[in-house]
Amino acid sequence: MNELLERRYRNVLWLLPRSYRAEREEEMVAAFMEFSGDVPDEENPRPRWGEIASVLALSMRVRFGGAGAMPRYVAWGAAARLVALLGLGFHAAVGTFTLAILFPQRPDLATPPLTVITAALWVTAFVLLMRGRTPMAKPVALAAGAVALAELVVRLDLADPFAPLNAAPQALNVVVPLAALLAGFHDDVPPVRRRWRAIGLAPAAGLLLRIAIPLLLESALWQSPMLWVWVEPTGLATVVLVVAGVICLARRLSAHVPLALAILGTLALLSRLPLVAINDVSSRPESIWVSSMGQCLALVVMVTVLAVAGFRGLPSVRQGRAVV
Repeated sequence: MNELLERRYRNVLWLLPRSYRAEREEEMVAAFMEFSGDVPDEENPRPRWGEIASVLALSMRVRFGGAGAMPRYVAWGAAARLVALLGLGFHAAVGTFTLAILFPQRPDLATPPLTVITAALWVTAFVLLMRGRTPMAKPVALAAGAVALAELVVRLDLADPFAPLNAAPQALNVVVPLAALLAGFHDDVPPVRRRWRAIGLAPAAGLLLRIAIPLLLESALWQSPMLWVWVEPTGLATVVLVVAGVICLARRLSAHVPLALAILGTLALLSRLPLVAINDVSSRPESIWVSSMGQCLALVVMVTVLAVAGFRGLPSVRQGRAVV
């Protein structure tokens, strides 16, 4: 037997959780070695890239609630899927708000700008995911993320020293839900087809905000600029996350719920930090800084409590047996 190749296969298998390796390592190494044939050490044999990719994919499925997963990894998989659903729901709400603003103003729009394309893609990806069409939702969501990141790069002002501070949270708001979508919704997770009533909540929130601002809030916003921090999308998401966190803690929901809310709360916190770190009173009222600081403090407390509750609620690594 080729000792060098066997050792390298065992190194690749370190991508898998320890509990999974304890049950399957010898079997998997034997299968890899049989498939590779007899290659002498002098030829410096290495695992094929396809084999490494297959082990990496298996590792993701196991760590996020797939075949062979233990209860702890099942919880992490559920948390990833909830982050993806709520993250895409947020982008779908913002996309609906954007479309509701742009199209009435430009009915003769022939070639939609990047903003319109991104908004439409986010809404489409969210609807597909909620209807259980995960294989179709993934490429649409990735396209939406790619266009959103491209638009972010185009708008980036390299002359502004604070530009990276403003752009990084926006990029994370795109990347994290997409990563959760790819990691959580794998082949071992059966699709869940949700009702149109639940699907319509995110677009309805965007439309409601579009209607409420000019009809009910416009005069108040001019009189109290600090209200902008609460009614713009990230501000509203902050309020929703804090309320959802309180409900989650009061009802002692499963560990994956506080973990997902803690991840999303961290994204909201990072989005608020630029308003706190860049306090230019000449360009914005000090009340906006005060409101932003209040939101940051609320998010720090809520994220900390949710993370502690989530980690405490996770099953032990030794709890339960892997599902074969």
